[in-house]
Formats: sequence, structure tokens, C-alpha cells
Amino acid sequence: MTRFGASAAASGIGLSRFTGVVRTALITNILGIGLVGDAFAAAQRIPNVLQNLFGEGSLSAALVPEYSRLSEDDPEKAGRLAGGVASFLLCLVVCLVALGFLAAEPLTRGIAWGFTGARFDLTVRLVRIILIGAGVLVMSAWCLALLTSHRRLFLGYSAPIIWNATQIAVLIAIAVSEFSGTSAAETLAWALVAGSVLQVGVQLPTVLKANRHIKFNFLWKDPATAAVLKRFGPAVLGRGALQLSSFIDLALASLLSVGAASSLGAAQALYLLPIALIATSIVAADLPELSRMDDFDEVAARLSKRLLQMLWLVGPILALYLAAGPQIADALFNLGGFRNRVSHDDLTVIGLTLGGYALGVPALMGSRLLQNVCYSVGDTRTPARIAGRRVIISMVVGAVLMFQFEQILVVDQRLVGFGDGNFVWGPLSDSVRNAAHLPARLGPVGLALGSAVGAWIEFWQLRKQVLNRWHLNGLTQSGFSKHTLPALAAFGAAVALNRLKIDQALLRVSLVGVGVLIVHLVTSLLLGTRALSELVSGLRGDSSIRSTPTKDETS
Repeated sequence: MTRFGASAAASGIGLSRFTGVVRTALITNILGIGLVGDAFAAAQRIPNVLQNLFGEGSLSAALVPEYSRLSEDDPEKAGRLAGGVASFLLCLVVCLVALGFLAAEPLTRGIAWGFTGARFDLTVRLVRIILIGAGVLVMSAWCLALLTSHRRLFLGYSAPIIWNATQIAVLIAIAVSEFSGTSAAETLAWALVAGSVLQVGVQLPTVLKANRHIKFNFLWKDPATAAVLKRFGPAVLGRGALQLSSFIDLALASLLSVGAASSLGAAQALYLLPIALIATSIVAADLPELSRMDDFDEVAARLSKRLLQMLWLVGPILALYLAAGPQIADALFNLGGFRNRVSHDDLTVIGLTLGGYALGVPALMGSRLLQNVCYSVGDTRTPARIAGRRVIISMVVGAVLMFQFEQILVVDQRLVGFGDGNFVWGPLSDSVRNAAHLPARLGPVGLALGSAVGAWIEFWQLRKQVLNRWHLNGLTQSGFSKHTLPALAAFGAAVALNRLKIDQALLRVSLVGVGVLIVHLVTSLLLGTRALSELVSGLRGDSSIRSTPTKDETS
């Protein structure tokens, strides 16, 4: 990898995710927490599960190792592989989009189980529009895989900025116009399609320039192409488990009261931010390099360093999420000035849901790195098998907990109505769930906790498999406490600073955030963590874990 491989990926992801948070904040403010917001959240997630499964690294996990090896030895064969995979994806996507368009109603009914009436009808219309954009974005995942192999990480991971910016521009236009909630949602859906086309258009020229041998073909039985396609299915489940779990959470949220789906979607946008910014950037930079490594002592050293770096990096973010979740939601999703302002009780639900999801973030990040070891040697089945268990566990635990938490109301930002203490095994009645002016309920928090439980089970099972199979005995055996204690200190600082009597939410969160960072850095220095210097050296390509020696070194 180039010296700044991970930092390039992190920069691209950071910029794209920042614009994504802005986009989500505007959607929440303009569409609101209610019928229209629920419909758009569900409609966007239903077709976008295609793009998310491909884009979360599934295609890269299957394609990058093989393409990286071929591109160094035989660019022509690499180009043939890329063209064959592209034709397969196009055929697959056209079929899936056409099927989804024709079956939008049963698809929506099967996924958003609890949606009825106007909420269901609007979701169906939005699904049909957004499906087009989702199909186009699958080709963006193909471009990303090739750009990763050619070490063009910044372009690959920053391209979604175009997608987000297109929607942001339309959202601003909607905010100053007289669009109703329904027409605003449909206009935004078409903006999503336009953004998808522009995103692929930005990436494609660089891809074709990086390897001029890429030609569209149907040589799916070519050995290299067949090997990639064989690995692709398991990789989708392994890498896409996070998206599948989030998708199922949203489906289950349709059984909760009106507003639960949009609250869950807002919390997920923030929950996925550190995973994308930290884990995805490091994983993207490491996968091509691991594919070229054959010394498992080097693999263990690389993994240990990356795991500790990620743990240290995510510490202050988790401290903020857990200590000041509602305040963060208030700062981002209650901008004011729009027709559909989000209530403070809804913001409390979003913040507490974010805290529930945050408990599983370290496990999710660790799993991404451990999956890389398997993918680097062509093993996509082991991560897929473990990820499948994780999805099932998260669904079952989340389904049980969400009905219990749905009994807890939020009134004037206080938790009331804890029920009679008995387990509840089904949703509230339709008349209660679909009432226009319901008190906010904590059902989404139960789903978030279920996701966290599944994430930790996946991590420990995957860790056991990797350690036993490749005998990586030195993995994270030292330095753990020095990388976690700063996070605990940062959490304490966040709890204390969050008690400041500051009415302006953005200012309050900013001050808490600055305080958390200072405490985290100072504690790290006092403990001798040296994580900051290690991180910088790692992002630039630490020679101690470089996969191949330079010519000077061999001489």
C-alpha cells in the first residue's frame, strides 16, 4: 500500500460520512419523525440493501485479493477478470431491480411488516424510485474494489460525497419551497437516483485509466472470474452482516409505534460513522497487503497493531455516544427553521438508541479486521457462517427486547410507564401504534441492544477461529489496558461535562467533545500508550509490518 493508504481511505470516508450526516440531519428535520419519515427510512433501506451489501466491502473482499495478485503479474488477465465480474453484476442487478419494481408491494409488505394505509402506500412508491439508484450504485462498488486494488483509495471512498451533495442540494430547495411531506419525499427519492449516476460517473474514468485492459465480457467460466464469483456469495453475508442486521432492525421497527423507524434510522446514521471512518479505512488499506503476505507472524503483528489502534481511536467517540447521546441528537436533528421540527422526546429516543448501538461498535470493528485474514487467503465461508449466526442472534434478542422497551414512554425527556414487569411478546394494537400523537417510546433501544449482543458474539467466535487456524498467538496480548483506560477516563469526563447548564445543544456538545479529546490524549500520554505516534507511523506504512522488503533492504 502507498505510504498514506489508510489515511487516504480515512480522509475519503470522513468527508463522505460527514456529508452523509448532514444529509441525514436535513432529512430528519424536513421529513420529520412520523409517517413520511418512517416511509422514506424504510423505502431507502429496502432497495439500498443491495448497494449496502455490495458497498460494505463484500465485493472488495471477493475481488481485491485475486485482482491485486493478477494486476502485478498480468494486467491483461486482471482486466479480463474485472470485465467478467462487471458483466455478472450488471446482469444480476438488472434482474433484481426489475423483479423488485414489479414486486414492490409484496416486498414492502414482507419487510415493513407493520406498515399500513398511507404509510405503506408511500413506501411502495418510494421503493420503486429508489430501486433505480440502488442498482446504479452497485457498479460504484465494482469501481471501489478496483480503485482499492490500484491504491486509489481517496477517490474510491470520497465518491459518495457526490451522492450526498445532490440530495443535500434538493433538501435545501425543498426546505425553502412549499413542498408537502409526501411530494418532498418523492422529490428526494429522484435526487437519490441522480446522485447515484453522478457517483459512478466520477469513478469510472479513473478505473478505466488504471487498467486499460478492462473489457466487458461474459467469460464467467474463466478460472479467475469463477473463483471470485464463487467467493462472492459468502462474502456478501460475511461483510454485509452489519447491513443485514440494520436492515432487519428497521423491519422489526415497523411493528413499533409511528416514528420508531425514522428514530432508528437517525441513530444508525451516527452509529455507523466510526465504523466507516476508522474500521473501513484501515481494513480497506490492509486487505491488498494481507493478500500478498505469507508470514503469519507478520500478519499477527499487523493485526495486533491495527486492533489496538482502532480501539484507541474509537474510545472518545464511544464516550460521547454513551454519555451524551440525546444531546448529540439534539445538536444534529433539531436544527430548527423547518416545518417539521423533531420533539425533544423523539431526540431522547434517538440518543438512547445510539448509546445501545455504541456498545457493540468495538466488536464490529474487531470483526472487520479478523475477516480480512480469512479473505486474504480466499476463505469467505468462515466469516459468512459466523456472520449468519450473528444476524439470527441479533434479530431474536432485538425482537424480544424491543417489545419490553416499547412499554417505556418518554414524556418531557423523562422515562415513565415501565409497565407491570411482565414480558410482552407482541406489538401494541394497531390503533395505539398508528395514533397521530403518541408519546415517544423506547422500542428502538431494544433493537440496538440486540445488535450489540450479536456483534460481540460474532467477534469472539471469529477471534477463536482465526487464532486456532493460523496460530496467531501474539494477537492483542499486550497493550490492551493502556488503550482502553483513556476511553474510560474520557467517558467520565463526558458525563461530568454533560452536566453543564448550556441551553444551545451544538455548543454544549462541542465543549463536551473538546473536553473528551483532551482527557483522552492526556491520559494516553500519562499511561505511555504511545498510540498517537503508533497510529501516525501505521497510517504512513510502518516498516516493521510491511509485507515485502524493498530492494535496498534485500541488498
